This record gives sequence, structure tokens and C-alpha cells, in this order.
Amino acid sequence: VKQTVMTSVYGVTFVGARQQIQARLKERNALPEEMRYRAACYAARSTLQGLDEMFTNAREVMDWLGEAASIVATTGDSVRWRTPLGLPVLQPYRRRGRKIVKTILQNFIVEYENDTLPVCLLFTDPGV
Repeated sequence: VKQTVMTSVYGVTFVGARQQIQARLKERNALPEEMRYRAACYAARSTLQGLDEMFTNAREVMDWLGEAASIVATTGDSVRWRTPLGLPVLQPYRRRGRKIVKTILQNFIVEYENDTLPVCLLFTDPGV
């Protein structure tokens, strides 16, 4: 469960935690294959519940920061702040633009990035 605990600060989900634990069980050949999934589910649920109980205030702050980042992102601005040391932090996550290029032989899609594209809400919250 070490990997699950270490990645919890990045917002690991139940599915991600279960997959991490299941992979470690498989690496160690710890249980028969038919028992790994259920054991990983139990361990992931117990681990995430324990983390929530131990770090309630930290989880509440993370949730609040995520909500604040989502609100800022809906305005079209990148999420930015300064650390206690005064270092600037910027989340430049924007959607990618797409252009379809049609030729005689084939069609293909070209993706591009620039600062005028809308903020990508999917990547804004987990990065806080």
C-alpha cells in the first residue's frame, strides 16, 4: 500500500489504488490469482478510508483548493498562485486545438497549443 499512500496527495482514485495494490500482489505472487482482485479491493478501500480519517483537515483543504481551481478555470484564466517562499506557480493546462488537413492521399489531424485556447478543466483540479 506504500504506492497508494504516496500517490494519495495526487488524488489517487479507488480504481487507481486497487490497480496499484493488485500489481504489487502479482509481482510478489502473494496470493492465488483468483483472490488478488478482492484482496486489492479490500486493501484499497481500507487504505483510502484510513487516510481520510487520519488526514481529514488536509483532505478538506485539498478539496477546497480543487473547487477554487475549478472556479478560476471556468473563467478562462490559468490557475496561478505564489508559494509561501514567494515562488510563482502556474498551471498552463489548456485544451489542444485541432485542424483536419485533407490531402489527395489522406486526411489527418494536427493538434496544436496556444494561450488563446480554453482552459482544460480536466487537468486543472488534480494539479492543485
